[in-house]
Amino acid sequence: MNKKTVHLIKKIMLTMLFATLSFAMQGCFSDKGGGSQNSILNLSPQQQLHGTIVTLETEKVIYDESKLNNNIAVLDRAATGATGQVKYEIVFFNALYKAFYIDLMFKKGNFKSKQIFELLKASESDLKYFPKSNYRLDDYHLVLGIFNSIRNFIYSNENEKRVVYKRAQKHFDKLFRDKFTYTSDFKVGGVFITQNDVRLMQIENEVRYENPIGAFDYLKKLDAESEEFADKAQYLIKKAQLLYLSGEIKEALDLMNEFKSKKYLRSPYYDEGLWVLRGIYETLSEDDENYSIDIKVVKNQLKECGGFYSKSGVLKLSDYLPKLSETGQALFRASYLYYKSKYKDAVDIMYDLLDYPEAKHHKFKKQDANPDEKIKAHRILLRCYEKMKKIPQEKIDEETALAASEFDTEEIIIDLEKLIEIEKKKRGEVVYDTEEVEAATGEVSLENTAEVNIDPKIDRKVDPKSDIKADTKEVKAGNKSESKAATGAEAANKDAGTNEVKAVTPQKQKSISQKTRELLKKEAMAETAAPVAKAGTLAIIEDTTETPEH
Repeated sequence: MNKKTVHLIKKIMLTMLFATLSFAMQGCFSDKGGGSQNSILNLSPQQQLHGTIVTLETEKVIYDESKLNNNIAVLDRAATGATGQVKYEIVFFNALYKAFYIDLMFKKGNFKSKQIFELLKASESDLKYFPKSNYRLDDYHLVLGIFNSIRNFIYSNENEKRVVYKRAQKHFDKLFRDKFTYTSDFKVGGVFITQNDVRLMQIENEVRYENPIGAFDYLKKLDAESEEFADKAQYLIKKAQLLYLSGEIKEALDLMNEFKSKKYLRSPYYDEGLWVLRGIYETLSEDDENYSIDIKVVKNQLKECGGFYSKSGVLKLSDYLPKLSETGQALFRASYLYYKSKYKDAVDIMYDLLDYPEAKHHKFKKQDANPDEKIKAHRILLRCYEKMKKIPQEKIDEETALAASEFDTEEIIIDLEKLIEIEKKKRGEVVYDTEEVEAATGEVSLENTAEVNIDPKIDRKVDPKSDIKADTKEVKAGNKSESKAATGAEAANKDAGTNEVKAVTPQKQKSISQKTRELLKKEAMAETAAPVAKAGTLAIIEDTTETPEH
């Protein structure tokens, strides 16, 4: 063979070799099918978790759909081989990723309720173990608060919306305890989640339930708690959305104008701020075409960012926020005036909505507001009355009664394990009760038990399996319920299949009558062997001169 032929053969063989190696490497490193256990690197669950946490803490993943999808898949696989604390870490961060992912689905507007419910259900069934482990309890309440707020967003049934709204309230409230300030021990996009951020989540939960007075109440609390936070990007975004819903579009614009500069460029909320600003311009442009130039400027800024909000398919702000009826708009407007301490103006709007004789304007008719909106209107009035001077106590009392709802006192369960058990029972699934059942194992009278020597002076041969202790007097049988002595001393724990004989000191025998004592002593002396309780007998209680029968 000439050199040219040999060279060609070598070239073909090398090509085949590299192709084979490439195919093998692709199979090893692929995220599909093989999973971490087949990876050439053989990453442990802890290593996979570390990789996703680094991504969460350093990059703006809350705006990157592909990274969220990828990291959720990685954590789902890693959870199957994890145990102990690593398992808890994986479950928690996976739930967090899913919460961010669902939020993006909302902003794209193309989600399916069933898909979201499956994401929530999978996470919550794992999160139920957190209270038992006493691990990340505050973060547990944070995530479940977010999850219930999400449900409030997608439910249409009013009863279901109210219950999950209240559950979200209760979970978030757990993070506001006396002498405690919540801060997450993980970061999102380089920053920690603080107690102030949780306030914004509370506001969002109120907006999703269309309860404006609650939203502005939380905003007032936040303003009082932290003046510095008012300059944060996430605060401006949430407040601007509230102003937008209240009809204060120009004020919302003034609040968000700084996003056109580079001030918030390093914030993980920068893209979202530009998106909100664009939505404000789009609304203003409906009445003034001059704002169309501003829309183009903000769109170009979003493209430069290259994040989620720069892509096609994201909803407009007006489509994302709740669609309010005229009465709903009035409630938000009055709540905004309450926030601005313009109580009299807020009261005038509510007088009109409720068709009160004091109403100065007559924009609304009596039947315009539904019963739920009327309760909200009464609550706004009550808030304003509490802040105003010279309001007769009778009027405050009257509004207090009218603002009350039949659902105010309903019990709202937030224990996740209990909720899962209730749901299983509703579906007819078998739920095993782990509580101790004491039925048919109660204490019986003296006549039904073996003879017991309670005189400490008499020598006794004791069964080595039995425990003899002073200061009590009871016979315990295996698998039987505990009994309490008359002195109030607690009975010791009993082992199955083991009997205990407990002696009584002379001082403890004062509660037993002389006749009973002599009778027992005579019976005991008649027995030469040590009297040990027979298996299957039950506890004896003597707290008076008579032995109670059960």
